[in-house]
Amino acid sequence: MRRPIFAPSQGRERRARVVIVCAIGSLGFGKEIVLTPARTFVEDDAAVTRALSEEVTRSMKELHLGDSPRPYYVAYAVSDMEQAVATATFGALTGAYGYRGRTLRTDVRVGDPKFDNSNTPESVFAGNVESLPVDDDWAALRRELWLRTDEAYKNAIEALAKKTSAAAVQASRDGDGDVPDFSQDKPAKIIVPFPGGAPEPDQLSDVVIRLSAVAREFVEIAGSHVTGTYSTVRRRLVSSEGAASDEKRGTARVDVVAETQASDGMRLVNFVTFTALTPSGLPSLIDMQKAVRHMASELTAMRNAPIASNGAASILFEGVAAGQIAKLLLGDNLAGTPAPRTASGSEERGQTSDFAERLGQKVAAPLLTVVDDPLRDMGPGRVPLFGAYRVDDEGIGSERVTLVESGILKGLLMTRAPRKEIAHSNGHARATRFGGPRALVGNLIVSGKLGTPRGALTASALRGEMARVAKSEGLRSYVVRLLDDPTVPGIASGDEGASMFSIGGTGRSAPSVKPLVVYRLNPDGKEELVRGLTLEGLVPRSLKDIVAMGKEATVYNYQEGGAGFVGIPSSVVTPSLLFTDVDVRRSIGKNRRPPLYPRPGF
Repeated sequence: MRRPIFAPSQGRERRARVVIVCAIGSLGFGKEIVLTPARTFVEDDAAVTRALSEEVTRSMKELHLGDSPRPYYVAYAVSDMEQAVATATFGALTGAYGYRGRTLRTDVRVGDPKFDNSNTPESVFAGNVESLPVDDDWAALRRELWLRTDEAYKNAIEALAKKTSAAAVQASRDGDGDVPDFSQDKPAKIIVPFPGGAPEPDQLSDVVIRLSAVAREFVEIAGSHVTGTYSTVRRRLVSSEGAASDEKRGTARVDVVAETQASDGMRLVNFVTFTALTPSGLPSLIDMQKAVRHMASELTAMRNAPIASNGAASILFEGVAAGQIAKLLLGDNLAGTPAPRTASGSEERGQTSDFAERLGQKVAAPLLTVVDDPLRDMGPGRVPLFGAYRVDDEGIGSERVTLVESGILKGLLMTRAPRKEIAHSNGHARATRFGGPRALVGNLIVSGKLGTPRGALTASALRGEMARVAKSEGLRSYVVRLLDDPTVPGIASGDEGASMFSIGGTGRSAPSVKPLVVYRLNPDGKEELVRGLTLEGLVPRSLKDIVAMGKEATVYNYQEGGAGFVGIPSSVVTPSLLFTDVDVRRSIGKNRRPPLYPRPGF
């Protein structure tokens, strides 16, 4: 272990009073906004904030090693995570527990904004994240900050030395040598009022027990798993540039999963998810029970449904499935972060997005418009949006960004790593619990172009358009209402679920997309439930095959990169999407034999 470069702070603990003044940059269009907190900061809160501010100042002043460059930028982000989880099956509680943790992400940059230690293959995954004491003890926090800053600085010096040795190659890379490594953006200063209170398992236990009991009514259901999760994350960020933010965000969700088997042994799964910002914001118990019964009835009906046929088809993605497919084809491919360069000057293409080099080009059907708006708190039907935030994980105010307009790529999601076409961040740097910031969606909002004949159709008109397309092109027609998602607790418990496509994937390849709930639209206009199919070849360029869109939009809330406080709360708001000429394949695989005799009665 390398010895620390400079000594820990010997400052004496003192009492401090915190004054809250917020200047929100782009949010307030340069004006200063004062937010009155919903509670008074106690001394413990002051200890954390003061420790961050004092160590930033000390590091910028004292941290150096011989002739090596001093840091030109230091930032700390402290995240306090609290989570309550309750699980149940068939009316019985199977678990109830809580978690509390605190992490520190340290960013130390050496060199200068034009050329620093970032943008290398090693730095892509170097989140510099460590655990911190959960007690608000000023001395303990200062010691951890000192050690983590010292280590991050040494790593930064080494990274800069390696990068400098390849400077000649770096400068000759496709004319991009003049693009700086770190954009000069106005730091945000914001403290968002929030109530106190920690998540408790008891807040969800009764809900999961009563929702899981619904499965008792359906003798065909062999397995059921209900998970209720309430997570809160409070993030405090301080930087040497003057950024100062303190935000807290809560997410509550209940996932109800059920499974059964057809007579041929095919495993069939269905689920329904309820989301809100707090447990009290979830739908009423009666409404949730009604939705669970519908899900269970649909699942049991699948046991006798016919298996779909191979061939090409027009596919209408409705409801949650529309948000899932939009996330796959759009949300995973809009990052503008430039690809890291290796010492040989080659690009690490695996770290960039499919659309990054296509600004100004057609990437979708002309009727499609897409924006990302983290400043929007509510979606259609007053459904809270998980992806709302005010300051990103680099201390920059979030912005509404037009990404696709009439099918043309107009913008990208940017961090403070600029590219030759976009010089500044638009506040979309977001970090998972154990990772560094990267460009990700907040609230991705998909809509049809106003005035376009097929851009905002009713449900019946969409089916009419689908029938017309199918007849003119000789295609089958399917309505998909739910896709497989192994990130949902209980989904990936079987052989089939573990091998299928995850909505949390990168979207850079074209894996088989597994629909869970599918209806075949017959020539007489009636819907028939089918099973056992996968969708092939759905890649970002498939957005050009959208021929119609619905009028009513649905909110799809999810956790990017994980569940609970591990993932990044995100949202997609989209109407139904009609694709033409999608390859459909019958699912193949070895089915397990169903149980030899019925389950015990209740």
